[in-house]
Amino acid sequence: MSDEETRRIIEEATNESLRESFTAAGRKFEEAAELLEQKGDYDQATKVFAQAGEAYEKAASRYRESKSFKNAALNMCMAGDVYSEIAEPAKAIQSYEQAAEDLIGASGEYLMWGEDSETAKGTALAVLSSMIYLMIGKEAEAFYKARTFAAENASKLRFPGVIRLSQIPQMLESALQSLDLEAFANAETAAVTELKSALANAKAQDFVKYVDKGLDMVRQMLRSKLKVPKISATLDLPVDMTFSEQFPLKVIIKNTGEGEALSPKASWELDEDLVIVSGEKDKSMPILPAGETMVMELIAKAGQELEGMKEYSVMVRGSYQDKLKTEYSLQAGPGTLVLKDFKESEKLLHDLDITGGRVGLLSSSIDESELEKEPLIRIASGLQNILQKARKEIESSEIETGKARIKVVNETVDLMDEVVGDDSLGDKLQIARETSKKEYALSNIIPLKEKIHEAIAQAQTSLDGMISESIREWDARAEKKKSLAEKVSGAQSKAREIVGTLEEIHKKIPKASDTTDPELATLRTKIRTSLDQAISHLRDLKSTIESVAEDDVLNIGERPTTPEKVKVARDSLEKVKSEINTILETKKSELE
Repeated sequence: MSDEETRRIIEEATNESLRESFTAAGRKFEEAAELLEQKGDYDQATKVFAQAGEAYEKAASRYRESKSFKNAALNMCMAGDVYSEIAEPAKAIQSYEQAAEDLIGASGEYLMWGEDSETAKGTALAVLSSMIYLMIGKEAEAFYKARTFAAENASKLRFPGVIRLSQIPQMLESALQSLDLEAFANAETAAVTELKSALANAKAQDFVKYVDKGLDMVRQMLRSKLKVPKISATLDLPVDMTFSEQFPLKVIIKNTGEGEALSPKASWELDEDLVIVSGEKDKSMPILPAGETMVMELIAKAGQELEGMKEYSVMVRGSYQDKLKTEYSLQAGPGTLVLKDFKESEKLLHDLDITGGRVGLLSSSIDESELEKEPLIRIASGLQNILQKARKEIESSEIETGKARIKVVNETVDLMDEVVGDDSLGDKLQIARETSKKEYALSNIIPLKEKIHEAIAQAQTSLDGMISESIREWDARAEKKKSLAEKVSGAQSKAREIVGTLEEIHKKIPKASDTTDPELATLRTKIRTSLDQAISHLRDLKSTIESVAEDDVLNIGERPTTPEKVKVARDSLEKVKSEINTILETKKSELE
């Protein structure tokens, strides 16, 4: 409709309000709001819905003032519906609660007549009041109001049908307290058959939907307390099948919830070009307990043998119920079954053998290559391992994974063939390696030279520390030589003196010829002979002492400033240093 039509309806609603026909005004405001929603003007629609709710509330107030409680309740329910539509929960609950109170008032109007038919109508409205309380989640209020009504009107509730009506809230309360599903089923049956019929007799059929909503709320309360089932279904489709083969199809239906699934059933929905050979197209069970599984299997085949490849749709649909008879749907798929005119696994195994041969040739090329072999050999070995995994995957029907591995290996072999067969790359790598080695050697020559110089300097410092020690040793030896020379000189003088003394004694001893006494002559001869021998030995000793005194061993010499061994060591270090410098400089020139 056009904007003018919407404005016209709003004007009519406003006029109805001015005439205090608030129920009619509310309905027209609702109509206009729905038109605004259809055009996408949600903000304006919300405002107009709110006007409808206010109009219904005004209508209810007028009806309440005139003691027409049933009409007041109906308008308050319509207000609650409107406020629910625009997400105003507080206003909606308040409206429904007032409607429930109005229904109690309407119930009293019927009960005051005392007739069984009127009592049935009044009881139906009182039970409806409880159902509205249940609908808004106020079960305690609902059951309290129901008990109060039954107690206050016990004397009037004589007819069996009326008694059954009045007991519906008690049955629902018992079902909630004891989680008695049978009691709920009985209460639900009574509400659907007897309560709705009684409401129709009371000309309150407009309230029937609130009975259903009240039952739905009780059902949700029960469901929140009960263990509910939850079905998951998984398709198990074969891979690498051909048009000429028969193949299995399987679905696994598992109850992963906490409660029993009642009356689970499922049916295959196959592509029209697939033919069922054998097995279960449909399956059902009375109960599927929690944690248990239902399996459906069948054998199928392609309707006709084609060329190339074709995809077929496979799906399973079904349903199950919980203990409250709420029905849920289940579905597995749709899955895609791929059929071909060849066995891809056989082709892949053939490709795998060819690829394995390529890897073997690559290994031979690596052995003959001048490139660094160790990393390339490791890569080739890794490729062989990948092919082994691919073979296992293909044999276990993991076709796509195996195919991907073979592709990776082939691409890697292509790249490595280019690398291994590129002579210029080998030359470049050789040059790069040589350059790297030279750079490394050059980077180490100067530090090596510095370390050697440092070591030589440390050795020279150590030699300097040895000079004073060597001088002290030389002085000690010189002192010993001087002392020894003095002793030798003293011994030489003593020997000379003794020889002189003995020679004087020898001269003074009479000769044997100077006496006639033979014994005396013999004695003189022995004495003179002994003196001659002693003088001779002393002269030899004197000569030896003189030669010792003149020996270079006793020559102290000039006191040195640097000991000889230190000087030799220093000269040697300088020669080593010079030689190493020459070698390093030569190597450095060669590397540059």
